[in-house]
Amino acid sequence: MSTEYRYGRKRKGIILELNNKLTEWLSTIDIIPLRERVAKEIVVTGGAISSMVLGEKVNDYDIYLKTKETTKLIAEYYVDKFNKAQNLKNATPNPIVPYVKEDKIKNCKGIFEDRIVIFIQSSGVAAEDQETYRYFESQPEDVTEAFLDSLKENKGAKKDKYRPVFMSGNAITLSNDIQLIIRFYGNPKEIHDNFDFQHAMCYYDYAAKELVLPAAALECMLSRCLIYRGSLYPVASIFRTKKFIERGWRVGAGELLKIAWQVSELNLADPLTLQEQLTGCDAAYMHQLITALKDTDPAKISAAYVAGIIDEIFG
Repeated sequence: MSTEYRYGRKRKGIILELNNKLTEWLSTIDIIPLRERVAKEIVVTGGAISSMVLGEKVNDYDIYLKTKETTKLIAEYYVDKFNKAQNLKNATPNPIVPYVKEDKIKNCKGIFEDRIVIFIQSSGVAAEDQETYRYFESQPEDVTEAFLDSLKENKGAKKDKYRPVFMSGNAITLSNDIQLIIRFYGNPKEIHDNFDFQHAMCYYDYAAKELVLPAAALECMLSRCLIYRGSLYPVASIFRTKKFIERGWRVGAGELLKIAWQVSELNLADPLTLQEQLTGCDAAYMHQLITALKDTDPAKISAAYVAGIIDEIFG
């Protein structure tokens, strides 16, 4: 019986890979002042670095920026590119036209946060190939993930690298495995205040060429155990826990209880609270759920009522 060995990347190898990837992406931003501004603020954190440490395939590189101003500028840049590309296609009589706006959104602690939001009327998402995306909406699994996988498998006509292929209110997905997170911004500590699991706390500062691998995060990776740090978005953490278990991670009963306790403190009957809590979950199904609840008399919203809507949407 043969044994499969998987070797993680060394520090220098991770830095080299991230530098090469980010430099290649930056070269495609054709507004030079914006490119230079973005280059000074890039923070890569989350699953990509832990995947490299573990010797696993990187699904995508999550990029955050340090300031609200630059986050808004890069969001506007790619929304503009997306809209121009869709207008050239003229594929539908009623094209989906996203736009960028600033907003103040109250989190579960009652604190208003300044946000950059991509507003996408009716569907909540915008895709390079909206018809193909609608096909995946009829499938029972993760719509967004299935759609993006289909783009990677497309062997047709040559297309531009790092073009915007998918947008939700919180993020812009580019081809070639780059995801720009616009929901959060700030220095690494400020960004990590929104993170739920310990192993995702590694980060790379592109301008400083600094890779930070906290010991606690490395310990979680070595044991493949999920350690819950607490989060403003415990409902989203449930969905993330499911995905990690499917990838071979373990989670203890105590960690699940921590998540459940935080969820118990939320008023999920409030559609705005639920919408906030579903950040990072599949946009298509969740948008349908939120829309249905917003159109419902609050007095009618109960566990049984919501279960019926969920069964109808996911059925």
